[in-house]
Amino acid sequence: MSRPDPTPNHDVGRVSAEADDDAVALPGEHMLFRNDGTAVVELTVVRRRDGHAHRDTLGLTPGDAISLPVPEGEGPVSVEVHAPETMATTAFTPDDRPPLFSYRQGSVLVARD
Repeated sequence: MSRPDPTPNHDVGRVSAEADDDAVALPGEHMLFRNDGTAVVELTVVRRRDGHAHRDTLGLTPGDAISLPVPEGEGPVSVEVHAPETMATTAFTPDDRPPLFSYRQGSVLVARD
């Protein structure tokens, strides 16, 4: 498994597991990271856009969800999510529904809706 770039961490927004989309008001577009597993997991998230990288470490308890903002800039965004024994990557164009990352049974899953 490749190691993420060592760049500074940025602010994260913790979201209640019971919150629905209407109950969470965060400025700008956000990606959501959720632990659907039964154990605590630490995810390292690397978001890239316009040649800049943002690195965050998220500690998620079961049922926990944390949002991260889509990086500012132009063009597509690429995202890597590293878990202890798995990883997932995706790229997307903002305004085209940011992805949802879900950790479940030792795997990182990516959903567009």
